[in-house]
Amino acid sequence: MQRLILAILACFWAFMGYRLWQVEYAGQSLGAAVDIEVVWDKVLNAQDEAPLSIVNERTGEALGWMMWSPTVTRDDTDKRPELEGMVHTVLGYSLNIDRGRIFGSEYAVDFTFSFHVGFGPNPEREWTDVRLIIKQQTETVDYNMRLDAQSTNTFFSLDVENDSTTNHVEIAYADLRKPDKLIHAGMELAGVNPLVTAGTSLAVRNLMGKTQLAKSVSFKFPWPKQAHYDQLPGVRTHIKVYRVDVPIVEGMLLKIYINPLGEILRVEVPEILIDTLRKSANLNLPQSIVLRNDHYYGRIKR
Repeated sequence: MQRLILAILACFWAFMGYRLWQVEYAGQSLGAAVDIEVVWDKVLNAQDEAPLSIVNERTGEALGWMMWSPTVTRDDTDKRPELEGMVHTVLGYSLNIDRGRIFGSEYAVDFTFSFHVGFGPNPEREWTDVRLIIKQQTETVDYNMRLDAQSTNTFFSLDVENDSTTNHVEIAYADLRKPDKLIHAGMELAGVNPLVTAGTSLAVRNLMGKTQLAKSVSFKFPWPKQAHYDQLPGVRTHIKVYRVDVPIVEGMLLKIYINPLGEILRVEVPEILIDTLRKSANLNLPQSIVLRNDHYYGRIKR
């Protein structure tokens, strides 16, 4: 009788495992589409942090490092017992980058950065707040830039501090589509003389004319509606992942590779974009910029 019960239990677990595999993978060949909401939900609810090395894959050079960490804010007043990894009442979500560092020629001249974006609870999950901090502190330079945005406000703020000055601007969300307003805010933030700033803004308005100023600049961001099943590139074993192709501009796709648990494994910046920025803005950029999860690729020493 005992053997019969054990056999029934073994068959049950084998069947449940097969059904779970069917739900997650069956019929999903490489390249098959999957709803982006499925992937987005996994990213927001991921349990693990992702240590990401920033690498020039053409040369193997380490360019920087950061820690990616999703967080789920739970309702502490809900006293119902929870299983590990399960939250009964969600108050919000956040995606964070901590301990970010862009390597300079030596450790003392590195740039450090952090980023946070918060979202409300289901089903809308609208953004609630954004924060970006960039710093560089050396013997001769003390530079800080901070961006703060709240969805409850009608504007976001930018602060730039250096050794001797602090500049602060507040930019209305409605002004993000107005070139003259953006130029004025940028010059004000850079500490340009107020008379020069006012004169430049006036010149832009006169140059563009009333008709052009009435037409707002388009910032439509074509967020993808689906992801695709793929294999993680650059590793020895076959690891099945979701691949999300985010169009930066036409023909330039930022590729994000995510495992079935929502952990970020790899991000590829389009090389054509890097090359365009290098040539048009005369920037000293590497030929390749890839973010790689240290758990899968290992960490490269600087």
